[in-house]
Amino acid sequence: MKIYNRWNRTLAALGLAGAAMAAAAAAGCQAPAQQRQLTVLLVEYRGPDAAAEAKGRAQELTDHGIPDVFVVQGGGLAGICAGHFDSWRSPRADEALRRIRRIQDEGGQYPFAGAMLVPIPEPMPENPWPLEKADGYFTLQVASWEAPGRMPRAQAYAAELRRQGYEAYVYHGPRLSMVSIGAFGPEIFDNPALVSLPPTRPGQKMPKPKIVDPKVNELIAKFPHMRLEGEDTWDGKHLPTQLVIVPGRDPGTRVIPKALYRVALWMVDTHTGLADERGHSEGVAQSKGEISVLVEGLVKQMMAVLPADRALRIGIVAIGPTDGASARERADAAVLDALVPALGRVAARKAVVIGLEETSQILDAAGKSPNQVLANPRTVRGIQGLDLVVIGTVTAFTTKAPTREATPGSPTGGFSVNP
Repeated sequence: MKIYNRWNRTLAALGLAGAAMAAAAAAGCQAPAQQRQLTVLLVEYRGPDAAAEAKGRAQELTDHGIPDVFVVQGGGLAGICAGHFDSWRSPRADEALRRIRRIQDEGGQYPFAGAMLVPIPEPMPENPWPLEKADGYFTLQVASWEAPGRMPRAQAYAAELRRQGYEAYVYHGPRLSMVSIGAFGPEIFDNPALVSLPPTRPGQKMPKPKIVDPKVNELIAKFPHMRLEGEDTWDGKHLPTQLVIVPGRDPGTRVIPKALYRVALWMVDTHTGLADERGHSEGVAQSKGEISVLVEGLVKQMMAVLPADRALRIGIVAIGPTDGASARERADAAVLDALVPALGRVAARKAVVIGLEETSQILDAAGKSPNQVLANPRTVRGIQGLDLVVIGTVTAFTTKAPTREATPGSPTGGFSVNP
């Protein structure tokens, strides 16, 4: 399907690969009274001509058969959304996402590969302390909100921090709002070059820079734990605050990845050997650094279907790379690294989570291996000691969109440099 010639220029301006895309939904998608809870966010535009350009592109999509396309605007942004859906698990929403992500322009590129199903965002209030305008490359993320009313709550917390004398900033994304403190340059590290040093071979562990600036270390000591929805993190299982890259800034020579990562997770019932559709969740990360944020959301969706009247034993089996790129990038390891703690946090009240090693031992006792289960989930049928097992896949695919030298990273768990 051909779209239009200007997509390369548009994507370069929007920054599809990275957290600049995550900033897009700050405009709103403000719903009329009849609109439902969720919509597919395709892309957004900035600038004085944003509304006109978005409306033109939306009409073009409508003419090409994409149903229920509408433009929303506010806060200097104009966005293209499609559809109104009641549930994250709506088959109509899944079909809309698949169709939109497969759209190709005349150059064979996929301009909407990063389209997301999001809650219809709230109108963005005037933000007096936008993180995007902070004078620095790094900032310390201390809090985030994603529940309804998140934007004013985030700004109220930033105002409170400002009254206490802290240099607080606010960042509104499509799914959540974040508050951070400070704006710092690469000089806060003992070796700034390590911030952007790429691995020379798959799986290589790169050294991390050490924070040597006493003011930054003092700030981290004062704010050691992240606040989620206004509260300190889960029941004593604290999520640490972290340094993240200010959206649109380039602290070094790091290049934004040209690949997106599609992650799919399934819960397989060991009594039947079947993966219930309700226990299936998938999404796309805009970069490898955003996989942890994506996995956290996918786990929340899966855990929502579990019964509350009994604690189930859930084993973590394996994540399989489905292509050479994801294998080379060790994207499967990144998913597992995020999955294990995410399940531990989210499922704590509904399930007993069995780690990789113990799950592997249970499978081995039954004459099975993680790879066998990954290839054929029915092989877990009848295995004792587990009620459910979690398996998944990760696929890397290129957007072919131009990249920028900025590395904004996800403001909620993306490119972290906190040692």
